[in-house]
Amino acid sequence: MKCYIIRDLEDTLTGEFRISRDYVRRFFGICHSGWFDLYSSLGASWCRVDFSWSRIEPTQGRFDFTAYDRLVEEGVKYGVTILPILDYCAPWASRGDGKAYPPRNPSYWINYIDKVVSRYSSPPYNLKYFEVWNEPNIDVFWKLDWERYIDDILIPAAEVIHSYGCYVVAPSVTLEHLGESPFTYEFLRRWNLKACIDRIDEWLSYHDAWKYIDIVSIHYSKGDTESERGGESKSLMAFYDHVYEKWIKPGRVMGLWNTEEGLTAVYDESHRQVSLEPWEIKPYGQWVARYIIPVLHWALNHDWRFRDQYKLFWYHISGRDADKPLYNTCIIGTDGNLTEVGRAYRVIAKSLFDGDIGVPECRVEVKSADGSLKSYCFLRDDDLLVAGWTSRPTGRVKVKVYSVNSEFRKAESIDYLSGRCVNVKTSVTDSGVEVEAETSGKPVVYIRLYRG
Repeated sequence: MKCYIIRDLEDTLTGEFRISRDYVRRFFGICHSGWFDLYSSLGASWCRVDFSWSRIEPTQGRFDFTAYDRLVEEGVKYGVTILPILDYCAPWASRGDGKAYPPRNPSYWINYIDKVVSRYSSPPYNLKYFEVWNEPNIDVFWKLDWERYIDDILIPAAEVIHSYGCYVVAPSVTLEHLGESPFTYEFLRRWNLKACIDRIDEWLSYHDAWKYIDIVSIHYSKGDTESERGGESKSLMAFYDHVYEKWIKPGRVMGLWNTEEGLTAVYDESHRQVSLEPWEIKPYGQWVARYIIPVLHWALNHDWRFRDQYKLFWYHISGRDADKPLYNTCIIGTDGNLTEVGRAYRVIAKSLFDGDIGVPECRVEVKSADGSLKSYCFLRDDDLLVAGWTSRPTGRVKVKVYSVNSEFRKAESIDYLSGRCVNVKTSVTDSGVEVEAETSGKPVVYIRLYRG
């Protein structure tokens, strides 16, 4: 029986309830290749890329690794670790009429997996994590029932990956879709918490699939945006809790990665993008904070014991068609400059959390004239960092941190798009420290308190 005993692989703790900046930096990843020279300035260190079977083996027995050798080598040059996605079926091998089917002969798939993993798990590449397929719960990527994915794709690939001492990232299901295929009515209602919990348990339990998975991977949990979604949809942070309690804490799997997060589109019957989700309104940069920060805070509270236990990959690095809704989720625009989303990402990954990070044992309130804002508090090195956001434009906020050391007498607000810092007023009370800051109507507020 597979069972992970989570130990500190390095000296992870730099102080009480903290992890090192290297661990936090490796939490941040981006989907799709390119722009590796910008990763350091963005604060990201992982890139998730399709290692397409049809491109690597365009015809049976003829392998071409040139493009992927170059890709991984460029990643090494810039300190970017590649997460290969082993997908989809090569046309010559498919039992169906496209890439979203298993191969006619299982040996075709096993041979492709063996060639890729043996090559890229060895020097000079030394990759250790491999993702098996992408979103097999929607018919764009998998046409058959989900059990066939586990039996025909996941398990055979995992056996090869493990034989090289590497780790399996799977099943990479997208939590938002209600199931576009009659065979894969996946999570029943979009972002329904109970359905997501029931179904991930079913996937991991079927034929003991969890024994073949090291890192559970999911897509689009959307942070804690319960009120914006409306209807029956719920915040999925409790989904993270469930995966931890049932699958990570007992040692069944090692960790949990969100291998795609970002804005998502509503599609028509022809699978054409119609719009973004109805709550994903401008300014689009606000959703970077609201989708990433709750997950990072959760990870810090859930026994983060080794460097690669938790990660989040933003979808995606760059967009070509500015007229499509999903262009608004990209980090680099068509002009080669950072988009609003890119600027918001850089402030979070490069500026806010560039340090040894933890969660303090203090209570925080962030209020505006319209009421309380959703907020999170972090330790960063010797400072306190408060992040909050609101669905309504507000001109001024008051932050109160309870039971905090009175040495924190100075504070600054940090613009969520530019990272520009402005000193703000503080006052020490019997119960803690209060801060007042002007927001200029911006929906996201960052406050740093430091000793003065």
